[in-house]
Amino acid sequence: MSVLKRAKKAFNWAVDPFINLLVKLRITPNMITTSALFFAAITGYFIYSHNTVMAGVFLTITGIIDALDGTVAKKVGSTKFGDFYDATIDRLVEGFIYLMIAAANPENYIICFIAFFLSYMTSYVAARAEVWTIGIKMKYFGFGGRAGRLTILVIALLLDKLLIGLYLISIAAFVTIISRSIITIKVLRKK
Repeated sequence: MSVLKRAKKAFNWAVDPFINLLVKLRITPNMITTSALFFAAITGYFIYSHNTVMAGVFLTITGIIDALDGTVAKKVGSTKFGDFYDATIDRLVEGFIYLMIAAANPENYIICFIAFFLSYMTSYVAARAEVWTIGIKMKYFGFGGRAGRLTILVIALLLDKLLIGLYLISIAAFVTIISRSIITIKVLRKK
């Protein structure tokens, strides 16, 4: 079992009582998803203010919210609208964070744009692969998925090493794009 899968399993076990409380209070996954916008705005403020530690803390909260909405959705049942809404808000939050990084660090806008572009391409390749390989379970390699990119960015913010983080995100996303593309092509050739 991979490190990310073990971390996800531990997270789910730790938050299960809280998830049950949210379900009991009738807090919907879409409500949780929407709250990510609020925490992303706070994260953006701290990024722009060059308070990287607080930005890292609030980006962590934003990431936890992203995990919570999916966990609640599994308990109460997800909907196609909820899946679409969650993916859309995820992209908005991610794009906003990169925008704030570029605005706060205009001297590094090129690497920021590259990290942003490759992050979006990672998600795009996965989304298109799902459409073309309906019903086929895909196993991807790469640390450049959303959780991996978020982890790199949080660590970079907390350590005040944002530029290094952007390079690492770019590399991880690029490797993941290539991996997902190769795996998808192999699957499609067998269809």
